[in-house]
Amino acid sequence: MLAQFFWASSDDVHLIKGEYDPLLVTLSLAVCWIASGQALRHAAFARSATSRQLRNWSIVSGSLALGTGIWAMHFIGMLAYSLHAAVQYDLPVTILSIIPGIAASGVALALLAHNELNIRQLVLGGLVVGTGIAAMHYCGMAAMRTSAIHQYSPVWFVISLVVGVALATLALWVRFGLARFKLNQDPWRKSLSAVIMGAAISGMHYAAMLALRVTSDHEIHDATPSNDRLILALTIALTALLFGGLIAQANALIHYRSRWQKVDMNEARLQALINMAADGIICIDNQGRVTDYNPAAEVIFGWSAEEVVGQNVKMLMPAALFTQHDFYLEQHEAGQRNNAPPLQNKISEVLGQHKDGTLVPMRLALSQAEARGQRMYVGLLTNLSDRKRTERQLHIAATVFDHSHEGMVVLDANRKIVDINPAFARICGLKRQAAKNKEFASLFHVDDESDVQWTQIWTEIGNKGHWQGPCVMQHDMNRHQISLTAVRDEQQRLHHYIAVCYQSIDIPLGATF
Repeated sequence: MLAQFFWASSDDVHLIKGEYDPLLVTLSLAVCWIASGQALRHAAFARSATSRQLRNWSIVSGSLALGTGIWAMHFIGMLAYSLHAAVQYDLPVTILSIIPGIAASGVALALLAHNELNIRQLVLGGLVVGTGIAAMHYCGMAAMRTSAIHQYSPVWFVISLVVGVALATLALWVRFGLARFKLNQDPWRKSLSAVIMGAAISGMHYAAMLALRVTSDHEIHDATPSNDRLILALTIALTALLFGGLIAQANALIHYRSRWQKVDMNEARLQALINMAADGIICIDNQGRVTDYNPAAEVIFGWSAEEVVGQNVKMLMPAALFTQHDFYLEQHEAGQRNNAPPLQNKISEVLGQHKDGTLVPMRLALSQAEARGQRMYVGLLTNLSDRKRTERQLHIAATVFDHSHEGMVVLDANRKIVDINPAFARICGLKRQAAKNKEFASLFHVDDESDVQWTQIWTEIGNKGHWQGPCVMQHDMNRHQISLTAVRDEQQRLHHYIAVCYQSIDIPLGATF
């Protein structure tokens, strides 16, 4: 069988030398390079696919397009070669010859869809792709039917395989290898990879044609006019390119639709997060006009989104701050034009103004962003009114605590002292720091005759929430009126006690009236 496949030189047969039509050769190369470029586009679709199904569809559809392009290049290349003999093609074999090309294309696209390849994958991929292309070409050449005998030079047969595998490996390397060097501009890398992939396909074909040996023992004549070959070649080229173009457009539409759905979903998710945020979110453009205004901001300022969006953000601040705001915005914009660092999460406390004229203290976290070439500023606003009110109340309470004439003590849930005021420090004879973490009951005198039983006191506080009665201070053995109150949270969980020690006349323990 190999003897029939490979050619051996002999003086008994006439070797027929064919001729190439330059126009058809050029057409075959153009088809090959265009198909390779489309294949890279399909690979890019596969890499950016948002789902496994979409990725697989890109690879399968792309392999059909590239496989058809390889087959078209081969058939046009065959038409470009004139043997001066009547040539026909076996239809079943011709159709089946497209299968190795599609399979090789599938492997190539599956590899190109990766973000990177190691050396082993690169070599094995080039071997499989190059061998698949070679199988397609030799199957296609086996479909020729003439009165002459077709055989192949063993040397050129091996050369054609080496050329196909080497150029296929090089094409894969260009796609991934150049990213490690300075020549990593994506358009140039794609173009160079398409050219080399096309060279692998066409180089394989024309090297295989150099291996072809056509012999006959009688004179034969070409029965196919060149005009007919040109029309057939153009028809095949247009059909293959149209098929590949339609698949590419369909892929693009599917991917763009998928991306649009993803963008739409992300936008809906982001909008939901903005609307659900507890803090106010306001976006302005570089002119100070409000572009976004969430429901929490409506609560803070009292203005609805319909009233604010499109207006200058100054309507949300006191008039006294208008000039300061304009100056700050102009200065920052000038800095951005001079490549100043962008504004990122600058936090400050500012005053806003409610719709009813009330001033609103706020914490502002300000950042900038770029959207479609336009600079925008995003402010995250936290209403500090409650915190400021609480701070004022705490300040008042601290003032009362420090300056009260009655002794005051804060206990934790374990009845240990957290803090005492100066008045209680004088009563108990301890410095403020020394009193901390002491058991409150340890400051008082207790004996068998005492009316004070702390176990009962804590039980009564647990039941009623408070207790009041006289206690004898261990420090000076004087009797003082003590008031104890439990402090609970919203879930009625105990977390502190407050004790107030009222000044009383000095009555020594054991004195009688």
